Order: sequence, then structure tokens, then C-alpha cells
Amino acid sequence: MKPLYILVEGQTEEEFVKDLLRPFLWKEKIYEIQPIKISTKAGFKGGFVNYEHLRRDATRLLKQRKEVIVSTFVDYFRIPTNLPNYQSCIEFLNIDARIDCLEREIYNDIGHERFLPYIQKHEFEALLFSSNRGFESYFDKSVAGLTQSVIEQYENPEEINDKPQTAPSKRILSFVPEYNKVLDGNIIALEVGFETMLEKCPRFKSWIETIIEKVKV
Repeated sequence: MKPLYILVEGQTEEEFVKDLLRPFLWKEKIYEIQPIKISTKAGFKGGFVNYEHLRRDATRLLKQRKEVIVSTFVDYFRIPTNLPNYQSCIEFLNIDARIDCLEREIYNDIGHERFLPYIQKHEFEALLFSSNRGFESYFDKSVAGLTQSVIEQYENPEEINDKPQTAPSKRILSFVPEYNKVLDGNIIALEVGFETMLEKCPRFKSWIETIIEKVKV
């Protein structure tokens, strides 16, 4: 098995990889999984505000180990505008086509077969809407009723749109102003369960399946 490094935006995604993705991949006999926060400046890690930061980290990691698979786990919502060929990609009307284009351009720019870019549609919080179970266990009934109404509006949680006022995280904040992505997000995710996320989120599932395929080859 090849080792797997995943470049992430921040602590929430880092903990998600450790607490949910890693145990799932262990079942596939994939044991070396390391989340790495994107380096933004000297002495500071976390945040995806500049594509060059991701590019630098991905290139460095690919050179460090000959067998390593390097992937990414970053949000489409508020993604940096200096991604390669960003303007051409966002001209697609369909969000999936935009993300596919951006991932393809990142892959071509990095230029390495062991690199697997993944952009979460639309953001991490979309995964939390895979089931209302997490919200029901963490918030009171009035909030759980509101989150359930959001879930019922969409065929799958990845379709929850990315407008500034209605992105998944903004919806949660409108229901619970004190919601903290780092403190609350992964507790809710653990209640939802990784298998449920795979069942409900096709893009996310495709990424995980591709990871498994690449690591096992």
C-alpha cells in the first residue's frame, strides 16, 4: 500500500481525516494516512487563500517520498481565484462542470500522476446534511426541524447551493449563530457517520473510491 497525504484547509478538515476517513480506510487495509494543513506563511499553517501555497506543498510532498499519493480536501465555496485557468472554469453554468474543470487544471499544473486533487462541493458542512442524525443529537428539536427541512429540499446534500447567504455553513449559522466549525463540525460528522456520507454524497464517494484505487495499485 502507498502512503496517503491529504492537504487540508484547516483544523476541521484535519480532524475529519483523522476521526472519520482514517478509520474507514483502515478497513481497506490502508494504514498510513496523514492530513497536512496547507502552509500559508512562515510558522503558520491552515487556510486556502492562495493557490500557490497548495501548489508548493503538493510539489514538496510528492518529491519527498517516491510512493506517496497526495490529495487535497478543500472547499469550492470561496476558493481562491488564482487557480490555473480559473476564469475559464467558472464560465461553466453547471457547478459540477466548474469543479471538474478546476480539478483538471490543478492536476495538469502540478503535473504528477500521484497527485489527486479534490474540491468539496460546496464545502465541508454539506457532508453534515447527509443525515439529520448529527443535528438531532447536537442541537435542540427546533434547530433539528430546520435542518431537516433543508435536507428535504435537495436530492443530495452536495446540491445545497453556494450563494453567500445559503451555503451549508451559512444555513447552520442562521439556525445556530454560535456554531463553530472547528468545535462542532466533527462532533456532528461523527454522529452522521462516514458510510452515510458516502451513500448520500456521490462526488465525495467518487473521491474516496479513487483514493482507494490509487493507494492500492
